[in-house]
Amino acid sequence: MPIPTEPQPTATNRLQARGLQSRTTLLVWLVLWLTGCGEPSVRELKNRRELEALLTAISLKNQKELDKDIQRIEERHASGELSDESYKDLREISKKAQRGDWGGAEKQAYENARVEAVFPVSGKELV
Repeated sequence: MPIPTEPQPTATNRLQARGLQSRTTLLVWLVLWLTGCGEPSVRELKNRRELEALLTAISLKNQKELDKDIQRIEERHASGELSDESYKDLREISKKAQRGDWGGAEKQAYENARVEAVFPVSGKELV
């Protein structure tokens, strides 16, 4: 009685399987590239600059520049250019600096900058 065995793959079947795998991989990369690898918008870049300006004022412990940065942040939020969530984060940082906790504000700003360096998720713009 013959022992049942699995059919041996032929060279043609292996090539077809490899071709299908290659096309699938290419399709996945194409979808990822088209949907998630875009450049930040002008609005996102401007909001990022506000965080950098705030961080600079805090690092230098410059109250005058801090006040200017807070004013610009208020204006961007009022005009809708800065989301409520980002505004809340920046206000928290600036309030620490205003209370004289320059070190705490600087640490929080750097942490915020590091987290937000990755492109935004689900519509949240860069701070």
